[in-house]
Amino acid sequence: MHSDTENQSQKEPEQEKTGRTFTLIVRWTFWFIIAIAGWGLLASMLPGLPGPGAGLRAVLRVAKGATDRVYFWATEESLEKAAETVRNAAVEDRSQDTMKSDLDRLSAERRALLPMRPILEDSVLQQQLSNISDLPPVRGRLINVLIIGIDSRLSARDARADALHLVTINPDSAVIEFMSIPRDTYVDLGYPDTTSFNIIANAKLPGNGNLMRKVSELAKRGPVNYYVEVGFSQAMGILEILGYKEPVKTLQFLRTRRTLPGGDIQRAHNQAVFMRQNLIDKFPLLTGGTGDLIISSGLNFLTTNMTRDFCLGLIYSLEKKGFPHHRPDAVRLRMLSGSNIRLKQMMADSATVNATIERVQRVHGGDDPNIDVTSYLRRVYLRAMQDSSRPGQIVHRLRRLNEQHAWLQIQDQNARLGVRDTLTGLLEFALQKLGKTDEADRVRKAREAEDLLIRRQLLRK
Repeated sequence: MHSDTENQSQKEPEQEKTGRTFTLIVRWTFWFIIAIAGWGLLASMLPGLPGPGAGLRAVLRVAKGATDRVYFWATEESLEKAAETVRNAAVEDRSQDTMKSDLDRLSAERRALLPMRPILEDSVLQQQLSNISDLPPVRGRLINVLIIGIDSRLSARDARADALHLVTINPDSAVIEFMSIPRDTYVDLGYPDTTSFNIIANAKLPGNGNLMRKVSELAKRGPVNYYVEVGFSQAMGILEILGYKEPVKTLQFLRTRRTLPGGDIQRAHNQAVFMRQNLIDKFPLLTGGTGDLIISSGLNFLTTNMTRDFCLGLIYSLEKKGFPHHRPDAVRLRMLSGSNIRLKQMMADSATVNATIERVQRVHGGDDPNIDVTSYLRRVYLRAMQDSSRPGQIVHRLRRLNEQHAWLQIQDQNARLGVRDTLTGLLEFALQKLGKTDEADRVRKAREAEDLLIRRQLLRK
């Protein structure tokens, strides 16, 4: 009886202590909310006073700066080696502007047979492109990376290049140039002149190697040794990663060429403006430990022949020069010689996106309804489940959809995750059964990378 009384007396102070702690937490939380609300009210009344959001971002920048210094201290030697690898990979640009393109080599008679309107030389081109870049092209030791936006339906294995942008990087001066290449640009692919098949978009069909060679000949910026390939579903995911609230509308804007006076040339330029805008805005997040995490995840999310060390060395080389704020022309935009139209500057903000899409719908009507991606993918993986005793058949059904990240076209997050986890789990199981453990690991890592980039929102400020 005496011991029960002692236990009861010990519990009462503990309960009182817990209650006081809880009351204190509630009180501090209350006053913190009042302080933040008051700060926000003052910021709205006093011009120039930063609001709570700006204060939080400032604190996060300070914290990131501190973690970056620790990261550099721990990895400086490996980063210097990676940067040296980048410098060694850069190739001296010895191309001549007088080199003829495939179109230039055609006789007048053959040009007359072309069904498409060729993009011809124009003596006033430089004046018309002054709103893009009035500086000479990037020269010196260069690294060329071709960004390929592919045009392929779900499960389709062959794809044309729907968007092409050559990113030329000079690691010594930390200057980057985006050269946009319209998909209908003429190249000789061996088809009859009376067909419309001799265009750069079709150069990808034999493979990226052929496409990179043709782009190198067109752009006259030296050899193109690296590429990044992005499909429709991956583009949807990238817009989510970057924090766009309406990724579907934004992608419609970036892909449309309807109602634009310049057609595909204007579309290509709009995409380059978008990439330039996001590169400058997001570059600080690509440095330090967060950058290492984002780059490692991104390489598992995209299709590319670049390695993690190469990308880290490239970012480190640019950052050491102060990129992108070390000079006003750090990121330039350029079109192919002969793109003789006056281009508009169309930023991918909500006003421009909505106005463009509304104009397209008013002139051409609404788009044809897309297939129900959720139902389609569920039908495919249910058929794959029926092939559980034939892992090779499962791989055949699901591998291409996994490469495309097809589920990213599903807007409902819960439905998307359910479809993705089932589809990738089946594919991973089948690959393990076939003894392809490396490929199974890549499927798992790509799933984890997607979670890191999209669900944790690493690239959002």
